[in-house]
Amino acid sequence: MFSKVEAVGVNGGEPSLVKNLPSYVNEILKLPSLKSLNIISHGFGTKPLLAAVEEIYINCKQKGVDFHVAISLDGYGEIHNLVRGRKKVFEKSTATIDAVVENQAKYCDSYDIGCTVVAQNIDYLIELDTYAKSKNYNIKYRLGIDNKRIESDKLRDQYTVIYNPLRQSAKEFFHYQISEAKDLAARFKYFAIFSWLNSERPKRLLGCAWKDEGVTLDSRGELYYCAVASDSIGSLRKDKGESVFFDDSNINYRKSIIRDICDGCIHDYSGKPELRHVMCFIINSILERYVMRLYQLKSKFL
Repeated sequence: MFSKVEAVGVNGGEPSLVKNLPSYVNEILKLPSLKSLNIISHGFGTKPLLAAVEEIYINCKQKGVDFHVAISLDGYGEIHNLVRGRKKVFEKSTATIDAVVENQAKYCDSYDIGCTVVAQNIDYLIELDTYAKSKNYNIKYRLGIDNKRIESDKLRDQYTVIYNPLRQSAKEFFHYQISEAKDLAARFKYFAIFSWLNSERPKRLLGCAWKDEGVTLDSRGELYYCAVASDSIGSLRKDKGESVFFDDSNINYRKSIIRDICDGCIHDYSGKPELRHVMCFIINSILERYVMRLYQLKSKFL
């Protein structure tokens, strides 16, 4: 099964805490069909992380694999520290980000800065967005959502903006991001999140690689169909990946996830969207652009 894997994301926990991280990545780079690799880090340990990604990038280039680095930044100054539950980590994270931005050719083919929108930072996101623009950071935003695998679904009251009055603030922020997005894909993503938040019966507009063909593998060797909504379907310590993934009872479980969960999910992992959802986005974009003109014309006939 793994001979067909084209893209791998390494996240955690925190990858930079693995002292021999490049050695693990070298095993990933043996996958014969691999085209891209990305690593997500909180960026606290600037020196060990940069040393690791520099070595990884060299190895990726030798294999012809595209390498992407993502660093988390969840607020400006003390807000980032609050979200992360640590003192003075804003300075550490931004030091790592600045090093990557200033020396991208040394560390990666591409990068982005990731902010998870939660209760602790929702009222301060414009401040972060202004800071990111002043630093020319390529920042992206996502909703903090329930994740069954890491049990954040049991801590919902501590972070969510979805199930309380903060939802309105989230709607306003993501609507703002639609117009601020630099490319069409990002604009569609923010439109999809806004539409989901703005609906009484939310429906997913984004595509999803996990729904079509993805798989998650954790540090214990457990496999999951979905990155956020799946129970473990088996262990590579006991069985081969193909026998686990295509087990009849597991396939039935996979179908139940697709049937009962996928259409209402807003996890921002992307894939190929349906044409009707793209058309919805295009029509909305046209209407928003000309809404004042339409209003003026309408007012003449009322």
